[in-house]
Amino acid sequence: MFIAREKGSIYTLVLHNSIRLAGIVLILAVIFWGVGWIFMPQKVEPAGIKKLIRRVDSLENDDYSSINVGKTLGRSGYFEITDNKATVLYTSDSRHRNTYNRDILQYLPVVDTDVVYDLLPLENGEQKGSLLIQYNDDQLTGIAMLDENGKIIYSDLDLKNSQISSETMNYLFYKADSNNLFIQKYEFTNAKGEQRYLLIHSNSDSAGTVNAQRVTFVFFFGLYIILLVVLIILTGRRLSARVVAPIRKLTRAIDETAGGNWIQIHEGEEPREMLEVIRSFNRMEEALRKSEEEQRKLQDQRRQMIADISHDLKTPITVISGYVNALRDGLIPAKEQGKYLEIIQNKTELLTGLINSFSDYSRLDHPGFQLNMEQGDLCEYIREYIAGRYSELEVGGFDLEADLPEERMDASFDRMQLRRVFDNILGNAIKYCGPGTRLRIEAGLVVKDDRNYLRVLIGDNGPGIPEKYRASIFDPFVVGNESRTSGKGTGLGLSIARQIVELHGGSISLTDRPGCVYEILLPVNEKGRT
Repeated sequence: MFIAREKGSIYTLVLHNSIRLAGIVLILAVIFWGVGWIFMPQKVEPAGIKKLIRRVDSLENDDYSSINVGKTLGRSGYFEITDNKATVLYTSDSRHRNTYNRDILQYLPVVDTDVVYDLLPLENGEQKGSLLIQYNDDQLTGIAMLDENGKIIYSDLDLKNSQISSETMNYLFYKADSNNLFIQKYEFTNAKGEQRYLLIHSNSDSAGTVNAQRVTFVFFFGLYIILLVVLIILTGRRLSARVVAPIRKLTRAIDETAGGNWIQIHEGEEPREMLEVIRSFNRMEEALRKSEEEQRKLQDQRRQMIADISHDLKTPITVISGYVNALRDGLIPAKEQGKYLEIIQNKTELLTGLINSFSDYSRLDHPGFQLNMEQGDLCEYIREYIAGRYSELEVGGFDLEADLPEERMDASFDRMQLRRVFDNILGNAIKYCGPGTRLRIEAGLVVKDDRNYLRVLIGDNGPGIPEKYRASIFDPFVVGNESRTSGKGTGLGLSIARQIVELHGGSISLTDRPGCVYEILLPVNEKGRT
């Protein structure tokens, strides 16, 4: 399993990418605003205004009727000529009869300049007034405060009058004439040296400027939208790679596992939740794979068990059948029949022992099997067992040593089944070791996983278990002879011993001590040592 560096959650991933996206969007907006401002046309005079201004000779000679602007000032545009007293001297459209004063002339925006005025209403409780603002190239260059009658209360502008008329204030507020046409002025002097004003009424303050600005805005805004869409797609693909890709890996792994192909998912840079899912899947896959291996192993063991049972039963049955047929057919002399009957009896006893062992193994392996548990002193029980076997072992030429604690070791155990454990272990020592072998049983209290156990070491100083059998010594039908022709056992003794010990809540294992020494751990009461 490949372990990746721990990553944040999906929420953190989405939050980080959202913040990153918002930051990039903001940066792009600032960049495009700045670039757009640089390239945005600031002043583009329409062709009609330029045409009027170029007719200087006609203006200077007061030949105003010769100027024909057509519709170059817009659908309703026209121009007027006034003197320095704001009296209208000429209008290109006789339908309009406008009147002006000097204040209005003062505040009209001048063609080819960026000076404009704006009037904002002010209200503070019952007090009302206005704020006159002067801009130059979109920069505030001065203000003047007016009361509700237009009287100037404060000003840092170079104003000629102390009061602004209501008509002038109305223009400043609406920034257009009565026909909603924007007005600009152009000052000139005629051939007589008289000051004149060309008042240009157009549909907008600068149609050309607006159109150029509109084109520039659409271009940069469209480019911004395109980059924004590309950025969103890239962010979505990044999120997909971090979230959707692991799901696809998991789906493929599930399909492979369902098809019988066991695979582990390699961890990458997935979010924490996906890593947890992947690790859970890997643990599940590993558990299922081990379970399948164990099932396969159990199947192999079951087949091997059937073969071993058949072999162990077939050999003595074949001998018995052969000798019985020989006796029946009169092939064995009368003086030797006793010997053959003794062989038949031995084989019959062997068969009985095999069948009993098979029965015991099957009975212990049944889920409904129950031990006959009794409370008692384990150490005293082992002493009684040793005393009962001592004479038998001594007659057989075996030395038996014991080292048991004097303290009580109270526990709950099945006396008969625990005796079978000791009998099976000592029985193997007697079968595979000759006279003169030293047998030893010792015990002591140990603590394992915060629980008290009586540790019993039981074994011999014989040749020991071959290395190739040590890992499988507790499996069924394992004996100390690979060919299984020795006839010294069924191979079930240690398997039965392990089942009994585990039913007591303990464990049994083969130690690395010289000879063949087993370690048995049997749980004792919490206050087992008294």
